[in-house]
Formats: sequence, C-alpha cells, structure tokens
Amino acid sequence: MVGVSPAFVLSLYGTGFSVADFGDALPRIARLGFSAFQPEVYVSAALPEWLREARSLRRTAEDLGLVPTQFVAHFMLEWFARPERLDPDLGLDHLKRVVDIARALPACPVVTVPTGPFQADWDSCATSPAAWRDMQKRLSEKIRRYLEVVSSAGLKLAFEIMPFSVIGGIRRFLAVCDEIGSPDLGLNLDTGHAWACREQIPLLPFELRGRIFGTHLGDNRSAENVKMPLGRGTVPWAPFLRNLRAAGYRGSLDIEIGCASDEAEDRYREGLGYILSLDNAPQGESV
Repeated sequence: MVGVSPAFVLSLYGTGFSVADFGDALPRIARLGFSAFQPEVYVSAALPEWLREARSLRRTAEDLGLVPTQFVAHFMLEWFARPERLDPDLGLDHLKRVVDIARALPACPVVTVPTGPFQADWDSCATSPAAWRDMQKRLSEKIRRYLEVVSSAGLKLAFEIMPFSVIGGIRRFLAVCDEIGSPDLGLNLDTGHAWACREQIPLLPFELRGRIFGTHLGDNRSAENVKMPLGRGTVPWAPFLRNLRAAGYRGSLDIEIGCASDEAEDRYREGLGYILSLDNAPQGESV
C-alpha cells in the first residue's frame, strides 16, 4: 500500500487547510493511484471543526477506497518544545480531543505526535546532572501519560522525531520504549528528518524492528531538512526499502514531498512511480 503524507494537502492549500480542503483533496489522491492518506490537525484552533466533520471525511475516504494510516496531531509538538512544557499533564486535554477525532476514523490505527526543535535557554536549563536527570524523567513520564490516553482508546502512539528534538534521536527513543515496555509505542519513520540527522537510513528498519508504525518518505541531501521529490536527493532508497520489508514492516509507504500547489499532482505521481519501481524490484537488486 502506498499513500501520501499530509504534505500533499499542505502543498495544495497551505497550513490553514480546512477539513473541507482535505475532503476535496481525497479524490485527487485516489486518481493519482494512491490507496492511503494521513489526516492531520495542523493547528489547535482546527480541533472543533475536525470533531464535527471527521465522520464526513471518513465517508468520503471509504467511497474512494482510501485508508487513513495515521492521524497526525502536528500542533502537539508545542507540548515538547520547551522545558516548562514537559510537565506530564500538559497537553493531555488536547490529546484526548485528537483521540476522539481518530476514533471517528475507525480504520485509522495510529495517533502521531511530532517533536520539533527543543527551544531551551541552555545557560539555565539542565545545568547539572540532577537537572538533566529530572528533565529526562519528566519527558519519559509525559510519554507514558500520552501513551495511556491513546492506548486506552485502542490506538497506537507514534512519535515523529525532527532534528534537535528533546527526545534526542532514534537511540534515545528506543531507550524510552524499552523503559516503558509497551508494544503500543512506536515511531512514524520520517526518512527526511532521519537523513538530516545523519542517521544510517538502511539500518533503521532493523534497529526499529516492531516500532515503525508508519512512514513519511521524503528525500533531501542531508545538509538541509527539506522535502524534495523522491530520487532527487541522496537518501539510499533501494536498500532502505529492501530492509524495511526484510525487517517485517507491512504498513503503508506514505510519500512526503513539499512543493508548489500547481506541481503537487505531478510530483506525487512521479514519487509513486519511483517508489513502486524500487519496492517491486527483486531482492538484492537496485534500480
């Protein structure tokens, strides 16, 4: 299954997109040949509209044969952006509303929370081993609380780790997963973010085995965290996709490209063809 990330709708309508805009984009996604999409709340002010209109969006998606693979709560990154916002109780009310929306899309199994660059005054933050341990403890407890809310609704919780996230990268995230010990905690693997963080992309499927709950397949040249058309950057796609399947991932391959609205359909059509050509290649071959 190959789908699109919310970047398709962002490219068409900008960050102020409405649920109606999302509904208008779905037929275009289906016509391009995709079978999956990722609904997203970009700003918290859009929560009431999503709560009202999610079921209508679900019906449109079902009529088109499109499957929602994860519900992205983009605005939730604010609750991981500053030291004082790591209080475990902060953001829970927002998260509960996101869960209500995701449950209105019953085929959607995952709630995804991005964690963006951490904005700290390092002259006053974590200036001693005890302060650092306290910050890590609050972060782990916050993730635990979020997981309790999401898993109690029968959903999985994924984090999307951006460069300079407070989580600190793939290995720190895996350490938190081991500490919490729940199979319902995982990652939305964004190749663009990971490549910009200098991760070894082909090895990540094995490191993250069982923890990859979804994908954002974006390309870049590693020096800059942008979303280029697939194949135009330096992400080693062929070995990554082979290893993703070899590690047991059977979820959707969801493409993420940032582009002008009048280029969106061409760029995503090109990306679909590129991914299919690689994903269908015989084992051991590169394209």
